[in-house]
Amino acid sequence: MVRAKTAVGVDLGGSNVRAAVIDQDGKVLSVFRDNLGQHNLPESVVAVVADAINRVLLVASLSIDQLVGIGIGIAAQLADNQGTVAVSPNLGWRNVAFGDLLQAALGRRVRVVNDVDAIAWGEATHGAAVGHRDVLTVFVGTGVGGGLVLNGRLYAGSSGVPAEIGHIKVRPQGAECGCGGRGCLEAYLGGVNLSRRLRKAAETDWPALRQKASGDLAHVHPGLVEELLIEKDPRAADLFEELAGMFGLVLANAVTLLNPSALVLGGTVLQGCPTLMKLSEEVLRKQSLDVTNAALKIYTAKLGDNAGIIGAGSLVMASGRKVE
Repeated sequence: MVRAKTAVGVDLGGSNVRAAVIDQDGKVLSVFRDNLGQHNLPESVVAVVADAINRVLLVASLSIDQLVGIGIGIAAQLADNQGTVAVSPNLGWRNVAFGDLLQAALGRRVRVVNDVDAIAWGEATHGAAVGHRDVLTVFVGTGVGGGLVLNGRLYAGSSGVPAEIGHIKVRPQGAECGCGGRGCLEAYLGGVNLSRRLRKAAETDWPALRQKASGDLAHVHPGLVEELLIEKDPRAADLFEELAGMFGLVLANAVTLLNPSALVLGGTVLQGCPTLMKLSEEVLRKQSLDVTNAALKIYTAKLGDNAGIIGAGSLVMASGRKVE
């Protein structure tokens, strides 16, 4: 028998998986986390995900048949509503029938969405943007992703890849991106690519950054640039001005096109670099129409690490209903 308004939400990243039992109010009832380790073959990842789901159900004293459903947010571009992964740079996947593989492992169909789509739904229904029906959510972490709630519904687009804001081009024929293209915002702002750039600079011609990392290039990360900026390092100021110019303009174009009432910003890069987020918001406001700005509220993401699992679980309980 299905237990009313209980679902499992899963957040699958490039290195770990988190599964949680969620109730109708978005409350996390139990959670289980596992590391993917060296497993990146689809069959191996599916086994880890299925095990995490079974373990979290065991903790909650539930069977899979008692759930309303299972929702999964994955860091990937999806090719259809069956959970086929077109591209997942973090997992190294292309054209993987992930949804079908997981259904075979669990004996039950799952709903698979992009990870930031899950986060966007979570923030709109239980987080920072509660009360808004038109919400753009943008997270800057390992990569740069976006999700859209329009007229109270998660917007899926014609092929399941809307709001791929990290792959808007900011430098024609610029730096290579994990998607296979060049000049994408993610190639400059995503945590993996930005950290790679910073490590190279620390190694060659930015001694202050190397010193901040105590000489260990493996410990170089964007948050150190924030620290240098506070210390009036001119190169840190120049870098943040460059990145904020890119990011703020992309956001301005997005809100001009969509006219949302809420923009939710989050992710580890922005959390660690609050000045970068502030500068980006300033560029956004300067480059947007006055009427767009008047309607727009900007929020910092509220749900933290639980946003994806809450969103994924809440999606399968929504059953097509709108955000009220």
